[in-house]
Amino acid sequence: MDASEISERIQCFLEREFPNEGVALALDTNLLEDWFIDSLGITETVLFLESSFGIRLSRADISGENFKDIESLSALVARRSAE
Repeated sequence: MDASEISERIQCFLEREFPNEGVALALDTNLLEDWFIDSLGITETVLFLESSFGIRLSRADISGENFKDIESLSALVARRSAE
């Protein structure tokens, strides 16, 4: 699976699970500030990433840097998938 497919799946998940009317979700939209994903949303996103992409995330992976935007999440998935 390439980076664009990973990003597309993540974007669809976020738009479905955390709708934010009036805000367009782009690959570089700040998820924590502009899309407002809270701690429960982060937990749900971790579960989605692990089950959808067959990866395991560690506590160190759950950071503001990795959850900043779709591009960061996609890069995290790609790194974990390569391991």
